[in-house]
Order: sequence, then structure tokens, then C-alpha cells
Amino acid sequence: MIKKIDYNEWAETAYTLHMITQMMGKVKLARMPAQPEWGHVVLYFTAQGLTTGLIPNGENSFSVSLNLDTSTAFAQTVSGETAGLSLRGNTSVSEYYNDFQKMLHTLACDTPINALPQEMSTRIPFYDDRTKRDYDGCAARDFFRMYVYARNALLRFTSPFRGKKLLPAFFWGTFDVSAILFSGKPSPYPGGGVIGTNGFDEQFIEFGFWAGDENLAAPSFFIMPYPFIKDDMAAAPDRAVWSPQKMEYFLSLEDALSYPEPDAAIDTFFRSAFNRVTKHENWQCVDWFTRPLGVPAVR
Repeated sequence: MIKKIDYNEWAETAYTLHMITQMMGKVKLARMPAQPEWGHVVLYFTAQGLTTGLIPNGENSFSVSLNLDTSTAFAQTVSGETAGLSLRGNTSVSEYYNDFQKMLHTLACDTPINALPQEMSTRIPFYDDRTKRDYDGCAARDFFRMYVYARNALLRFTSPFRGKKLLPAFFWGTFDVSAILFSGKPSPYPGGGVIGTNGFDEQFIEFGFWAGDENLAAPSFFIMPYPFIKDDMAAAPDRAVWSPQKMEYFLSLEDALSYPEPDAAIDTFFRSAFNRVTKHENWQCVDWFTRPLGVPAVR
């Protein structure tokens, strides 16, 4: 059974992991060829944590990975060289940042990055964040198991979709695992800023899971349609809600796990929202997007 862990139970560890994953993601941002909707900067799941995947660097391409079983982050080149750092208590972000840069330098993979945290309330650069924080490896592993459970639910729902999509991945700005289904219809972002302009340029529905934060501690599944919907929307199953203020659907992990069949409840949450949003927004080609694949079941 998945253990639900509220944000306030592991806030310092969560903050540390958020910053480490930001460093990993910013290396991808600096080196990867750009893709629509920031698809080039997401992190991928492994059996132990998260990874950048292979990053171009001439003949010295490399990856950076986070292993929550061993409480380490490490880089590895295609030639087999490795360097790493340990996640430990009583350590500041500035110390981790220094270790992270040394790790890359050791492998001749130096990568200048913007040291300002992205999409976070703090605006302290990594190198100036000197507050010592605890690190709880058990809590980190509980967090990861929640995210793997959510990732698998998202993968199950979004895989058969025939249209353009981003399969489940870790978004290090918002610290969530999400998958995105696109309609194919351009929809320029009405606001400003490089993140919004490039992330919101096409009609889509984002399905995700988020660990919570200092304002809302409960981990939850969410669904965000874009363009944003201001009308009231029905939600299912019965413990799911539509938030007119946030213009998103929510189903807390606690509520999802309270159903006799949690996986079925989560599937209902995703499917009902998809059906309602695509109808409300008059998506084209839904019949084709959702036509069964006909791939034989593996036995």
C-alpha cells in the first residue's frame, strides 16, 4: 500500500530535493535542443529516482541522476566515468550547489546555469541559500513511491491517446509528475513571461500529481485544462472537486486511496474530466484520438 506523506512531514527534505532537481533540470535546459512546451527539460523516472537522460556534450555526453535508495546524486559520462554527491542532514543548498558544480567539473561536463530557483516562492540563488536543512532518506523514498504510483496511473491513462502528448515525466519547476494531451489547436498564452509563452501555446489537458507545499500540505492528483475554463465543471468520482478559483480538478491521494479500488477511482477521475473538457471545449478528432489501438494484450 502506498504511504501518503503530507508536505509538512518532510518539508526540509522536500525543499532540498526540489533544489537538486532544479539543478539537474537547468543542466538540461542549457544543453538540450529545445522542444515545444518545454519537453526537453523534464526529468525521467528510474527504479531508484530520477534522471536527466543522456545530455549532449560532444564526445563526452553524460547524464545526471538522483538515487533515493542510496541518497546520492551522480553524473556519468558515455565513457563510464562517474562522480557524485551525497544527500545528508545539516546541509545548505549552497553546499549542494558547490558539490554539484564540482561533480560536473570532475567529468569535464561544466555547464553554466541560471542559479535562481524557477517557479518557486524563494528568489535566493543556489549559491546564496546558506540555511542548513535536515534530510530524511525514508521520507524521500516515501515521496518517490507516491510519485511512482501516480506516474503509473498517468501512464496507464495517457498511453493509448493517439494525438500529440507528453508522457508522464517529472517537472522540476513545479515539483510534480504530469502528462499532457494536446488537441492540435494553437492557443497563444494571454499572459507574459518566457515560461508561460512557451508552455501554453496550444490547447491541452494536463493530468498530474503534486506533493503539496507549505500552503496546501495534502498530496493530490490534479487536472488542468488550457485554455483555462471559468465555468463550473462537474467532477467524478464523488470525492473529486472542481476549483473555480484555480480552474482545475483535484482528487487528494487520501481520498483516492479511500475507495475500494483506488486505481479505478483515479482512472474515473482522469476519464470523466477528459470527456467533460473535450466536449466543453469542442475538441476535434476526439473519436480518432481515443480509438482503441488494437495492439494484442501481452500474456
